[in-house]
Amino acid sequence: MRTAYQYKLRPNKEQLATIEMWLELLRRQYNY
Repeated sequence: MRTAYQYKLRPNKEQLATIEMWLELLRRQYNY
C-alpha cells in the first residue's frame, strides 16, 4: 500500500519569488 501526503502551500509574494527562482534554476540544470 502506497501512501502520499499532499500539502497546500500558501506562500507570500517573497516566498513565491524564491520558489520560482529555485524551480527555474533546477529546470536549467536538468536540461543542461
